[in-house]
Parts: sequence; C-alpha cells; structure tokens
Amino acid sequence: MRDAAAAGVDGVLVVDYPPEECKDFAEKLRSKGMDLIFLLAPTSTDLRMKQVAKVASGYVYYVSLKGVTGAGHLDTDAVEKMLPRIRAHVKVPVGVGFGIRDAATAQAIGKSADAVIIGTRIIQLLEGQTREQGIAAVADFLRGIRAALDA
Repeated sequence: MRDAAAAGVDGVLVVDYPPEECKDFAEKLRSKGMDLIFLLAPTSTDLRMKQVAKVASGYVYYVSLKGVTGAGHLDTDAVEKMLPRIRAHVKVPVGVGFGIRDAATAQAIGKSADAVIIGTRIIQLLEGQTREQGIAAVADFLRGIRAALDA
C-alpha cells in the first residue's frame, strides 16, 4: 500500500475480496489516500449492494454484461434501469463498463452513469502497434469518446 500510494495510485480494484470481509483493508487503503473499488453486476442482489455500500469508496464499477469483457451486446436500457437500484444502496458514483466499444455506446451509457469505463477496446487498439502508433490510436479514439460524451 505504501509503494502504491507513493506511485500515485488513487484506487484499487480487488475482484476476489468480498466486501463483508475487507473492512480493515478498506480502512488501510483510505488511510493511504486510496479507494477500494468494488464490482456490481446485473446479478447482484440488494444484500450484496448493501454490503458493498458499507466499504466502497471512490466509485463502484457496474459490470454491465454477463460474461467476459469485450464480448456480447450491451443493453443500454437494462443498464439505465439498474442504476437507480444500485444508487438506492450505494452513495459513491457508479461507473459502467464492459461492452463499451464506441462513441455511440459511451454516449448512451454516459446519459445515466457517473462514469464510462472502457478497457478492452483500448487494449485492442494497442495490440500490434508501436508505442507511438498505440498512443496515437488511443488518443484519437478517446477524442471521439470525449466528443460524444460532451454532445
């Protein structure tokens, strides 16, 4: 934690640490200026959301698809319907990820989510590129995302 804080880490996502077992860990992170980010999913129960709400800080990452990242079709209507249910329990911002691959999807999610999380698509843009090409490709992609979110 000390090294992560010194390196400028703002938060960590530890996917296999159940919220009901990590109160001490979350407090230690916060004492170092870092947040503990939790995942919620379409299958999350109200009880799980309440457990996450007790220890989450920074934001909650809503995994909008069942399955693996980068796969499947994102149902933006289902995401929009789920966010009020999550917010009824969780008082930190809710970021939405999984299945966001383009500006149109980011824009649709951005209308109801507090943040749009894009991972797989950025990794795909970097694959097989030189450092400079990858930076240029990601920068161009993100400019389109930003423009869509601002529209």
